[in-house]
Amino acid sequence: MRGPYRFALRLVALVALVATWAAPAGAQSARQGLLSLEDARLFYEVVGTGDPIIVVHGGPGLDHSYLQPGLDALGTRNTVVYYDQRGTGRSTAELTPEAINFDAFVDDIDALRQALEYERISVLGHSFGAMIALGYAMRYPDNVRALILMNPTEPGTRFREVTLERREARSTTEVAEEMAVIRESEGFAARDAATLSRFYRLAFRPVMRDPDQVAQVELDLSGVTARNGQDIAALLGQSMGDVDWWDRLGEVAAPTLVLHGRYDAPPADMARELAEALPLGTLAVLETGHFPYVEDREGLLSAVSGFFAGLRR
Repeated sequence: MRGPYRFALRLVALVALVATWAAPAGAQSARQGLLSLEDARLFYEVVGTGDPIIVVHGGPGLDHSYLQPGLDALGTRNTVVYYDQRGTGRSTAELTPEAINFDAFVDDIDALRQALEYERISVLGHSFGAMIALGYAMRYPDNVRALILMNPTEPGTRFREVTLERREARSTTEVAEEMAVIRESEGFAARDAATLSRFYRLAFRPVMRDPDQVAQVELDLSGVTARNGQDIAALLGQSMGDVDWWDRLGEVAAPTLVLHGRYDAPPADMARELAEALPLGTLAVLETGHFPYVEDREGLLSAVSGFFAGLRR
């Protein structure tokens, strides 16, 4: 792993905000910008006011758009910073091991923190993004106020088999057959955005409490995300190797909320053991699947606001 502040040498310039607009009545206003680094440019969007939360999207190889507008509701009490990880959405980077690796993805969070002039941040990581959030908390403990691990990927392999079994049990023959047809299509081979968007909607059906609710998740991939996503996932996998962080979780000093959806593929036991392995871990189980901001937004907001209220006591 690189030294904790090495990325600062790569920070070249903060590009001026490229868009600011007035939101409709009752909505959160937002502003957008580009952060230029030596080997990448990061697109970000800032919503709301209050203590900052940097949102780390999953994938790997997706972009932040699938988390909106559901998580915008956190902007009523916090400043919410979304960003597209390098090489996806409106962010750019060369698809090389030097530019696309786990260390760089972790360091990018701190580049955003510094550029936006936040002393300490909370970090919300969804799905695979929870791994990046954990990596950040271990490398930059002094900069982290709190962590929220929303439907996290397991940081190891203890529950791999049961997770696969649960996913397969909730899938249907029709969905599996349709996904197989898409995999063999010209559009899939060409990484056509519409084709891959359809594939993702099918892939996520088994991890929803109500599979039809997947239509409410913003999964219309951009051309860049569709074109680069598989390569980014492969490069990140190469840089991470075989991950087993269960014995490292004691290094995470920040108060951490583990949010688990009972109908998600990982079992509740995984989330419970994760929360117990973290020195300041707390578990909240929602009656949702993989996307609680779509399936139970009020329950999610209640859990997050209760967690932050506890930090202030």
